[in-house]
Amino acid sequence: MKKDRLLLTERELYKEIVGKHIRERRLELGITLEHLAEQIGRDDKHLGRIERGEKLANSFTLGIIQIELSLNSDVYLSEFEERRKHL
Repeated sequence: MKKDRLLLTERELYKEIVGKHIRERRLELGITLEHLAEQIGRDDKHLGRIERGEKLANSFTLGIIQIELSLNSDVYLSEFEERRKHL
């Protein structure tokens, strides 16, 4: 049971970190949520949920976002690796 809770916690942490980095990069580039959603072919409400850490993007969507924003996965993966040590 403890392992299940840890995995759930890790999943929540991952969603939070990925969403935060997507939002920060989008804002850094001066791109609106609506514009990015249009560029990646997703609904802006869906993208908003990803940015708020409420939804986990599938690998295809995340890949498209990374391309559009020139976002390197190393940025959020290294933060995830560091923060999950403290769970």
